[in-house]
Amino acid sequence: MKFMRFFKKRKQRNKSENPDPEAFGKRYRQFGGSMPAHPQYYAQNDYVHQGNIYSPTRASAARLAELPPPVLERIFALVCPHTQDSTYETQEQSSIEDACMLCDVRDLAHCVQVNRQWKKSAVKVLYHSIRIEAVHYCDREGLLAEKRKRKTFLDRNGEPEDTSQKRLKLICRTLREDPARLGPLVEYFKLPYMLRESCQADIARTIAVLPNLRYVDLPEGLFQDDSNYITLRMEVEARCLNLRKMTYMHGSERSLERVASGHVFRNLEVLELKNIHMDGTVILHALGALGGLRGLKITDSSVLTDEMIAHDNEMLPAFPALQELILEDVPGITAQGLKSYLSRCDAAQALKVLNLSETGVKPWTLQEVLAAAPQLKRLNISYEASTSLPLAAGTPQVPPLASTSLEYFHYEVSTAPSSSPYSNILPSYYNYLSGSLLMGGLPKLRALYVRDPNFADNLLNLPPPAPKFAADSFKRPGSSGSQASTGNISYNSLGSPGFPPGYSNGGSYNPFQDPSSKLKPMATGSYNPRFSSNNPFAALAGPNGPSGLPQTLEVFTKGDDELNWGMVKVDPTTRDPEVSAAARPSSSYGLDNSVNGWNSRAGARKSVFLGNGIGGFLAVPDVPDGAAAARRGSAPAVSDSDGWPRPKSATNEKRATKMDLWR
Repeated sequence: MKFMRFFKKRKQRNKSENPDPEAFGKRYRQFGGSMPAHPQYYAQNDYVHQGNIYSPTRASAARLAELPPPVLERIFALVCPHTQDSTYETQEQSSIEDACMLCDVRDLAHCVQVNRQWKKSAVKVLYHSIRIEAVHYCDREGLLAEKRKRKTFLDRNGEPEDTSQKRLKLICRTLREDPARLGPLVEYFKLPYMLRESCQADIARTIAVLPNLRYVDLPEGLFQDDSNYITLRMEVEARCLNLRKMTYMHGSERSLERVASGHVFRNLEVLELKNIHMDGTVILHALGALGGLRGLKITDSSVLTDEMIAHDNEMLPAFPALQELILEDVPGITAQGLKSYLSRCDAAQALKVLNLSETGVKPWTLQEVLAAAPQLKRLNISYEASTSLPLAAGTPQVPPLASTSLEYFHYEVSTAPSSSPYSNILPSYYNYLSGSLLMGGLPKLRALYVRDPNFADNLLNLPPPAPKFAADSFKRPGSSGSQASTGNISYNSLGSPGFPPGYSNGGSYNPFQDPSSKLKPMATGSYNPRFSSNNPFAALAGPNGPSGLPQTLEVFTKGDDELNWGMVKVDPTTRDPEVSAAARPSSSYGLDNSVNGWNSRAGARKSVFLGNGIGGFLAVPDVPDGAAAARRGSAPAVSDSDGWPRPKSATNEKRATKMDLWR
């Protein structure tokens, strides 16, 4: 009796530890949230009772059976949004926030089992983009982790199993059992970091039956021609003929030569070269063999020069016309070389994204690149300044930045480590940027990233616009540094300050003129950056305030002692009203973390500028933490009084440690 009483108490104790289903709410799953540990299902009485307008009926079931396959596929894509992930980003970079992807896959797998009509449509969605997760991003992870432990009567702790490796073996078995029907459906295969580094044999067996694979997460040693990954490399080159992204690091020069011969990876769209040391002609032949190349990233290379991209030698293939070009630590590329490259019509019309980090392109020569790229949407420049802008440029005649197509601008100018902390170098560079903004040179700019923590505050502290009825005697009193010089500026029909006569006639605008001239100097260390009487931008602002700024401008600032820019993602707050919160953001090639992706920006302070209709602008604060916000992931946006917190994995009270997300 005592022995049976022990098991009875144990059963009651385990039952009390499980959470109550009512704690998750009756409408928790109704709006697409991740399923709780104890989900609520419809009972038989729910189909009979007609009091609720949302109750299922025979008519609704008949109408649902008449839906065409495209509509069903669209519905299933909303059930499991990550199956529509078509980016060339890794599993860690392309994760969806505020959603449990394992629960979404389980729900979609249940839809496959409903009937034959649903199975045909759901299978296409289920196997389009496969991603293996290590844990549940909801409350089920704590309960499942306890059940997975291999416990014995003497060992109550147990050993947790590697769930991600087990899931890889299961998907490998499923695909190899039906390679003719399921294999061609898979186009994207994403794995966690530790899984792809340790399970080479399982990855090779899986991709052997995936002929239409466009992207797969591979171990880093494969990109370096490591001898330990030779089997996996041969399998990828033989089976993945439709692969669209590949990376070559130092040590893989011989594999890059095979690409130049045209025998492997002919359909590549994105190519990444890291620390490659080989002849530049071989690189040009490799790029010329890839007719569909759209994105290129070159890092730490002294081989790439202006002569290679300018196509001066007719015996060599031309540098391809790219939509996305990222150059990091490539000192051989200057603004003159990019100008020669963009002089080709196909290259100028194709380039949309340009990233220049530690190259020969300087901030004062950036206007030459902008003038030659009429379709450029995103620009990123990183530069370490050792002297002020007029001294570094060698001339005070620096043209302002102007582009009618630029929407996202990363202007990251920092002080060189060798410079003195009291040199006051950065104000000249950011005053130059502010002057270009106030003059209306970037009318379509939506987001601006700067490394000056006071940049947004400086723009907000401009003097307010004067009322329309105010006469000259009632206006703000002028001074030698602000309103006294506004009469020398011409204004266009839109109310924004026009370019000075020297610039409009083909000359160059001088933001660093002598104080005795007509314009106030923009970048001298002797002037106070305070925006009252010593306002360096007052000469550029009209009598009604600064009207050259875009209608809506987001400014992200970051100091040197704050988080790294590597964790920041551009995610515009403006959305199309017809697109729901679960809609797919614009995809990227996975080359740089400053372009659009699925991750949210972090470590950046945001300031939104909205025009007030009379030439000024207002600062709109962010949404407070307690306010309801749109929820990304598996659920559409729902207007409710309280916001939905993000589900967290392994937060059960019984577990003292968190799950390893990199497992």
